[in-house]
Amino acid sequence: MVTFAALLTLHTSSAWAASTFISKAVEQNSSAHGDLPGPGANGVHAIRSAEQWQKFQSAQRLNWPITVDFNRDMIVVVLLGTRNTSGYKAQISDIRVTDWVVEVTYSEIPPQANQTVSQALTNPYVVSVIAQSPAPVVFSKENFGAHELPYDEYTRMIRQISEMSYQLEDERRKNAISQGRIQDLTNLLTRTAPPPVHQHN
Repeated sequence: MVTFAALLTLHTSSAWAASTFISKAVEQNSSAHGDLPGPGANGVHAIRSAEQWQKFQSAQRLNWPITVDFNRDMIVVVLLGTRNTSGYKAQISDIRVTDWVVEVTYSEIPPQANQTVSQALTNPYVVSVIAQSPAPVVFSKENFGAHELPYDEYTRMIRQISEMSYQLEDERRKNAISQGRIQDLTNLLTRTAPPPVHQHN
């Protein structure tokens, strides 16, 4: 069984280490932000199916009136958790995709110094619809350098690393076989090479 530590070793020492991770911007097809009713836990979520979306909305008491085609799109969500006043806002500032990962960069915008706020508990959130991607989704918080990985995306990344490690081992095995055949043919040529032909003037 391949352990997580072994997978990380492969990740840092194999072909991935040479990757340039060229990324491109991902368009947010639609988005919304606001406050969930009542206090709630903070967290980040990558939602890839209608069933997951229904369970999430039920658990968070959210009713976003938009139809999402999960054959084409997925949803990313950031919950900031409970704040003591109004005026806080969750914002997704950038989403980028590479061959290996989708990175969602978000930020928390606090109330302005001269802004009037109510002394009520709020739970700011932001929801965004993006194109489906087989790559795991990683969330990064601006200014703090914090990286968060939802559990489902963590397991997705483990599977991805495992699959790639097996592919790498298979390629190494094929290369070893090819090198062995080349060596065998070279030895055969060495043993059976015809004598040089001498030309007479």
